[in-house]
Amino acid sequence: MSRYETITVTRCSPHVGALIDNIDLRTELSSRQVDELRRALLDHGVIFFHNQPISFEQHRRLAMYFGPLHIHVGGKGTASKPADGYPEIRRQHFDGNSKRVSGEVWHTDQSCAPIPPMGSILHQHKVPPNGGGDTLFASMYAAYDALSANIRALLDGLTAIHDGAILFDANSGTDYPQATHPVVVRHPETGRRLLYVNRGQTTRINELPRAESDHILALLFEHIERPEFQMRFRWADHSIAFWDNRCTQHRAIWDYWPEIRTGYRIQIQGDAAPVPG
Repeated sequence: MSRYETITVTRCSPHVGALIDNIDLRTELSSRQVDELRRALLDHGVIFFHNQPISFEQHRRLAMYFGPLHIHVGGKGTASKPADGYPEIRRQHFDGNSKRVSGEVWHTDQSCAPIPPMGSILHQHKVPPNGGGDTLFASMYAAYDALSANIRALLDGLTAIHDGAILFDANSGTDYPQATHPVVVRHPETGRRLLYVNRGQTTRINELPRAESDHILALLFEHIERPEFQMRFRWADHSIAFWDNRCTQHRAIWDYWPEIRTGYRIQIQGDAAPVPG
């Protein structure tokens, strides 16, 4: 793991997640701070901050240290909406009137896009007063590493379809994109191999008959969701999570109805489509 000088990094679990302290995200960051946050993200897959009451402008500035901003593909029928005046910021508000919540299935953000976002930064403004609304995160490095050599050999060279209409509202009248990505990809910065299929959007392995594809995907989804690859983050008001969308998956837990949970998410553009591992 990297050594840090300007921030404090505390590991949350063996495979994924770290809590970052000794930094104020309301201020402009130095190049050293940005570099160390990037290294922490690469080391741990997702990094967390508490007590960071940032504004929309500060939220945008934080994300733009790491790349241009990604605009959500599709979206008319999703449970999150663009914030007024900020098309790149998605408001995620859920209360007693909500019929569903965003991300209540294991997924990688926008894997249905030809170039999925590199990362996501979610600032939770208000959380349920009596607990609930946690988010699960899982390492796709750990999931791939735990596969047998025979299954790894089977997956090499396979590609899969990712369909946005599965995770979002297929009956909303929105044309959601579809994309084809390798089943096993290599992270563009760490070089590590990982699994790149998710229950929320992956529908078919192209090189296999439908029955075989269904069985292999079911096996992989069950494997990916094993608890030993995961951690559970408990939010507080003005907590922030910044996850590397290229090597983690996450799942929102809707156990707080009819309480209120309100947050805002920005995504950072990816540089290129996922490459085969």
